[in-house]
Amino acid sequence: MSRKNREINYAAELEKSYARWDEVFTKGGSDPFWSDGVSLNLIRNHILYYKEQLENQGNSLFGLPDVYYRETPPEVDPNYMARPNEIRENARKAMEIIDADENLKFVREQAPSLSEAQLKQFCIAAIINYAENLRRAIAEDDLVIMRRYEHPDSYLESFESAAMRIRDPERFAEGIMRVQRRINDNLTVCDPEDDEELEDDFEEDCSETEQSESEPEEDFQLRLF
Repeated sequence: MSRKNREINYAAELEKSYARWDEVFTKGGSDPFWSDGVSLNLIRNHILYYKEQLENQGNSLFGLPDVYYRETPPEVDPNYMARPNEIRENARKAMEIIDADENLKFVREQAPSLSEAQLKQFCIAAIINYAENLRRAIAEDDLVIMRRYEHPDSYLESFESAAMRIRDPERFAEGIMRVQRRINDNLTVCDPEDDEELEDDFEEDCSETEQSESEPEEDFQLRLF
């Protein structure tokens, strides 16, 4: 049964929204493109919405749940970010790790010798820009972008993947061709693990962007109503 077709427990949703607001305010969120302030104000909208729905259910003021009377959180500065100093320190450490990565060094060294087709196929510009995006974010004190790099393992994996492609381009090309042939033949793709890794790495490394027109993740719930 869809959410629209079942009765919604607005009191419970209100409790969740308050808990979510407290968590984002103190610990921060994880949205890759939006600040905590934007997310907090959206959660505040949820809280106002749920309170309005409780009122519309026809309950008397004395019959409303206790959570209804909890003070509505204030609007916050859209640029607000929780734990800013921690984010800055983690970004600095991530930058040191990324700059010391041997695979990234290899990719940078080999990039000038690659053809235009290889640069595009291996997503070399995107790979190299991962490091430069963080460096620029640190210089500009962009906490939203810096937060993306607090756990740099996925970026290190991308550097390793790109280095593997450069060292063995034929294997990578053959794997992509096998996947494409199966898709073109309308067959179910059941690749060996090496083919899956090639396809997954290709999609992941070429997919990240530094700008997005999408809405913050906290807005999803409200738009369901």
